[in-house]
Amino acid sequence: MLDDGIVTALRRHWEDGFNGYDVDVVMGAVAQDVVFSSPFVPRLTGDPRKVTIEGYAPFREYIADSMRRVPDIRYSVDAAYVSTQTVIFVYSCHFSDGQVRTGADSIRVDDEGKIVEWRCHYTFEPKALDSLIED
Repeated sequence: MLDDGIVTALRRHWEDGFNGYDVDVVMGAVAQDVVFSSPFVPRLTGDPRKVTIEGYAPFREYIADSMRRVPDIRYSVDAAYVSTQTVIFVYSCHFSDGQVRTGADSIRVDDEGKIVEWRCHYTFEPKALDSLIED
């Protein structure tokens, strides 16, 4: 079971990093060989079939791009579920137009507590947010 210290640190990187639009805070918990998957990846890659990014630098680029494309979004972690190597953060996305959408991210860490796998899950289709995303 992941200990409370690791889960608290991951939550801080996640919530403080995204709410502060601070790529360095988000990436502080990420391993060099991270694998990231999200239905929003094609917005960066331009390839609708490519939903996974591998490696620190491409993931950093994705995070920076997503922060640029969705200004004024606020996140709140509503729950955390912990297992042996993973934590799932259930969260709400608060958009500037008043919409609130929910999601859950599954994050797997290595023995040092660094994120090696991150998978995003949403209760909505990515197209539902097209009007809120800047190109």
